Amino acid sequence: MKKNISNRFALPLAVALTMGMGVITACNTNATSTQEQTTDSTATAEPVAAEMPTEDVKMKAPEIETDANGMITLEQCPTTYEGLRVELSDDITKAFIYLDDQLLQTISDTDEEPLATDGDKSVHFMDANFDGYVDIFIGPGQSRTYSTLLLWDPAAEQFARMGLLGEPALQNIVLHPATKSVFDGGSASWCAIYFSRSIWEGGMLKKVEEVTNVNDPEQYGEYEVNAPYTLKDADGKVIAATDKASELPGVWKTIFQD
Repeated sequence: MKKNISNRFALPLAVALTMGMGVITACNTNATSTQEQTTDSTATAEPVAAEMPTEDVKMKAPEIETDANGMITLEQCPTTYEGLRVELSDDITKAFIYLDDQLLQTISDTDEEPLATDGDKSVHFMDANFDGYVDIFIGPGQSRTYSTLLLWDPAAEQFARMGLLGEPALQNIVLHPATKSVFDGGSASWCAIYFSRSIWEGGMLKKVEEVTNVNDPEQYGEYEVNAPYTLKDADGKVIAATDKASELPGVWKTIFQD
């Protein structure tokens, strides 16, 4: 019988999921605090960052109540945050971050690739790395999409970009504060779903576990499983293989449902 992921992870069929190699590196952003003003009257002037009293800036993370399973989904994260505002360029290649209506930082990429897929300008605020500081999530966060996660760096007093440019990443992201874990994943094909659990190590996300849910027994060989639900560690060693999601260990039973 075909198994379905929880309704909050409504995933389209026939989708290709590109998962990370176990570690997604936190990349330095091409952040600009000052920009030269152009003398070309036809050019569009961009905001110029002002000098900010960063020693007085309090970037405390928003308080977000977990659901009954101790999880925080993207939909639970606020789209506004006190004093902090994010404006995206029309082509979503730049993000202008304002604090108390003054430009704090500009996020862009040297290749001028979009920060999110399909023109999605969604912005959410969260504490993605569980350090008590506010982080910014830009994009849809759904299957077959890529989004941008900006982590607040208190030492540098600016946001640092996290994510894989141009690849499906940060899909269906779920935070589990109790274990300081980040879950993400999506459809691998019409019959298979991947979901991984990662933890933060030295400013990087490190994958520690992954569940593969295959609905068609004839496809088990292709995905190297022998049960509808297979939990493996980062080295590919099978931890559990079950017929029902409710039989998965730990918090995994709350990610999937029978």
